[in-house]
Amino acid sequence: MEILIVLPILAVSSVFTITNAAAESEPPHYSSLRVMAEAAIEDCYEDSAQSVKVQITDESFDEILKGSRTNLSHNAKCLRYCIMRKNGLLSMDNSIDEENILQIFGIIHPQIKKDSLLDVLHKCALETDKQTDKY
Repeated sequence: MEILIVLPILAVSSVFTITNAAAESEPPHYSSLRVMAEAAIEDCYEDSAQSVKVQITDESFDEILKGSRTNLSHNAKCLRYCIMRKNGLLSMDNSIDEENILQIFGIIHPQIKKDSLLDVLHKCALETDKQTDKY
């Protein structure tokens, strides 16, 4: 169950950066997270015609794990989208599902005030709208 809860944290790493004690070492549960990320891309495509399947690369996976928010590769953006979609963090219109994220963070990080999290989610949504790929 712990690993299932960790993936949504990974998915919203654009909201909260997860830092590692040693930048060069693999974080705890790296292999399990990788398997779950691979499962998230099984039915995920880069285009609406579903002709370009999302692939996972070591580089894009590491970008997501490090909580990178700037200069993300196209592949990392696609991977993040697939993970978020697979874990119910996106609504049907691909916007952030605030209700689900609030529920998850209420369990995992109860010390974070709801208003603070909502503020971050709104800023994230605005930034996401600005950075939407036009591929």
